[in-house]
Amino acid sequence: MQTAFPPSARGERGPARAAVSAEPTKPGAAGRSPVAAGRTPGPAGRSGELAALFACAEAADAGRAGCVVVRGNTGIGKTALIDGFRRDGRLRGATVLHTAGRPERATTEYGAVRELFGPGAEAERVPPRTEWLASTLMARGPLVIVVDDAQWCDGPSLRWLESLIRRTESARLLTVLAWGASGTGPARSALARIVRHPGTRLVGLGPVAEEQVAETVEAILGQAPEPPFTWRCAALSDGNPLLLRRILLRLRRAGVRPEARSVGQVDAAWREVHAASVRAHLRGLTETELRVVRAAAVLDRSDRPPSPADGGTGQTASPERVGALAGVPPRLVPAVLDGHRDDELLSVDGEEAFHAAVLAAAPPGELVRLRTRAARLLNDEGFASAEVARHLLPLPRLDEGWMLGALRDAAERAGRTGPRSAAVPYLRRLMEAEPEETGRVRTALELAGALAATHPAEALDALRGLLDQTRDVRLRASVAVQFAMTALAAGDAAAALAVLSRTPARPAEEPGADAEDRALRGTVELAVLAAGLHRPSAFPAVRERARAALGEEPAPQGSAGLLARALLAAVEGESAREAVDLVGRAVRAEGAAPRDWMRARAAQVLHLADEPGMALEMLDLAMTDDSGCLPRWSLLAERSMVRHRLGDVPGAALDARAALEAVEHPGPGGSALPFVAWGCVRLEQADTEAAETMLDRVASSHLDHTLLGRIPYLMARARIRLGRGDAEGALVCALRCEHGLAEAGLDGRPWAPWRPLAVTALVRLGRTAEAAELAAEARELADRWGTPYALGHALLAAGTVADGDRRRRHLGRAHETARRCGSPALTAGVRAALAAAGLTGPGPAPRTGAAARPRPCPLSGIEHRVAGAAAEGATNQEIAETLFIARRTVEMHLTSVYRKLGLVGRADLPDALRALAPAPSGPRPQTGAR
Repeated sequence: MQTAFPPSARGERGPARAAVSAEPTKPGAAGRSPVAAGRTPGPAGRSGELAALFACAEAADAGRAGCVVVRGNTGIGKTALIDGFRRDGRLRGATVLHTAGRPERATTEYGAVRELFGPGAEAERVPPRTEWLASTLMARGPLVIVVDDAQWCDGPSLRWLESLIRRTESARLLTVLAWGASGTGPARSALARIVRHPGTRLVGLGPVAEEQVAETVEAILGQAPEPPFTWRCAALSDGNPLLLRRILLRLRRAGVRPEARSVGQVDAAWREVHAASVRAHLRGLTETELRVVRAAAVLDRSDRPPSPADGGTGQTASPERVGALAGVPPRLVPAVLDGHRDDELLSVDGEEAFHAAVLAAAPPGELVRLRTRAARLLNDEGFASAEVARHLLPLPRLDEGWMLGALRDAAERAGRTGPRSAAVPYLRRLMEAEPEETGRVRTALELAGALAATHPAEALDALRGLLDQTRDVRLRASVAVQFAMTALAAGDAAAALAVLSRTPARPAEEPGADAEDRALRGTVELAVLAAGLHRPSAFPAVRERARAALGEEPAPQGSAGLLARALLAAVEGESAREAVDLVGRAVRAEGAAPRDWMRARAAQVLHLADEPGMALEMLDLAMTDDSGCLPRWSLLAERSMVRHRLGDVPGAALDARAALEAVEHPGPGGSALPFVAWGCVRLEQADTEAAETMLDRVASSHLDHTLLGRIPYLMARARIRLGRGDAEGALVCALRCEHGLAEAGLDGRPWAPWRPLAVTALVRLGRTAEAAELAAEARELADRWGTPYALGHALLAAGTVADGDRRRRHLGRAHETARRCGSPALTAGVRAALAAAGLTGPGPAPRTGAAARPRPCPLSGIEHRVAGAAAEGATNQEIAETLFIARRTVEMHLTSVYRKLGLVGRADLPDALRALAPAPSGPRPQTGAR
């Protein structure tokens, strides 16, 4: 478009034009735009919008009046666009009247119109005089009326413009209004009606493109920016030219160069600009408006999901609550808040950033008063405790009882509904505010438990500080125990033993020590034993301490004391029955329920004693302990090993994978158990390469931190080497199991079934005499331990070294035992031995004429007891109460029984059990009196 107007309308003043200009009501000098001699460049990046304005100007010159509303947020470039338009040389010959609305003039009647047409348009004569003047100007040439910040114009002026637009649809008139996002209610209504007029065209201004951002950066900083610098400027300014310019001016004053390494300084400049914009906004508010804005900033959190307490709206800052907190009528609140919510410079990073800046500018005393009142207001209205606690956390003092209660409730709810770490902020504040030592210790223990899984080092630091501050010997013992368990999960057994060694064996030496003191002694001794198993070289001394402490009078009491005796009996390897009985008594003991780490040790005992079903139940209970101190991945890894022993390879895989997701690498001194568990699973799935890859991630230093984790690791290594024909390597791995046990003073223990692997390797190496000696030793230990699992491995070792019918007989019995135990590893070993011997069946065929013998019992001890009780008519709940296990565990055992015996349901149990040989005399918990 070369020009918008014909040569006859180029602005020469003819006589008629001069007559108009001589009138007292000629347009005010301030409202006339100087006319440029030629085309002037428009604002950067707005060529399309500028072309739209000139298209409307051409239509107006042709007698088709129009109106353009330029819409955009603060700083987006509305003023620059319309200034570029009205000063462009293509408008020469047109009369251009210009004004801008201002907040302080929004209530002055016809203030904008009088600014356009000059002071001669007195208020009482404005409509007729200005309408006559506008008509006269349009008769002589095109008339362009430009109103910037129309949202701040007075209502009468906007209604006058609306009337002019409706009555002059065929005149040479173009009205251009720049409408920002804020403004008064009357102005918004009038502007909305103008926008709805058929002849109105809406031009929206969006963010400028990155190219324009780069040009602006180069223009202000004097250097072409590197792409990361441009991207950050565009992101933080949201393409807002005014905000971008303010950021760049601050950077220029600081001497920042537009390079990639300066991106962090762009962030700092943006924060300064945003804070300055908020402070400037607050300075322009009245005292009432300031109270409203501060109250809304304290109350509001727009990203909070809806909760039943607030009616499902997700907003605590309703006009009623803001008004109550600010002490103003609720009807005044929306209008005050609209002033900043529609201002992009204030809300460019969302409501939260604006509120943070408002609170940062508030006097500290006023902020404390508002937060206290807000917490009380929401608490009285029944809001969720987390919403109340949000206002309590920053307070310097919590001197009212309900405040501590709200924080504790928020911590409990956070731990139940999300990760335990969500409770950390509440627990920290509670620990600071608790007035008594007992409450502080209790809260600190909860805090350490919440931190243990994600920040174990931080949890240990908190517990160390608590140990230094706690004077009560009983409380110190509790703290020491939790420190030890947290340190063990972090792989620092040395620190655990160091702290426990400074904890007296008798937390209360004074006369009159009660049962609670003896129970605490049992807890300490159990923790010492657990820590010793994670540090084999120290275990002999730990065992001697435990023997002395558990054998003296009065002996430690409570579930922990019984579990300590059970764990000692299990690792000593004398009697599995005794160890399981002690666990049963511990579960039924009076007093506080065992904590998660105690149940995990109970599961360890039951696993060693060939009661994997009961061990699984203990681990399931441990994982439901919301206040436990063990990280979840530790329990998952242990449960994976138990499920693997039960033959539930898919379940073991799920647990091992979940544990690995929480522990991507062992870390310095970290636990190797998740990696060992996954390696064992992959080995059962016949993926030897994946199993070895996973085991390779475990360094030798990690194996030094757990004796009971080292055994399955070395056995898995031995199985892999046997599968590859490396008998020498397999023998080395198997014998390392015995060396590790010997280091802890536990050589010759039957619960570590490494001997069949060593026997197989020795036979392949031709060292049959050594193999026979080792097999005989395995049989002797298994008979003493008395569990089918140990006996099955002993039979496997005997069958591997024997020949002829003896081999077939031993391996056949081992095969039946493996089926009864449900152990994949034992079953695989028996099948490999059968294949190596060239045998196709599990055992010899019955001799002709031999008397019919009962079918061998394939059930474990706990399965046989559950099946027997069900066959006698007991319900699942009654069985669970009798055997002190969960109902779900009863259902699991019955399902296993049906599968092993090929039964349809409960009605088939009596006949099936009568056809079986007597159940193995494995260990079982006593159900009588303690």
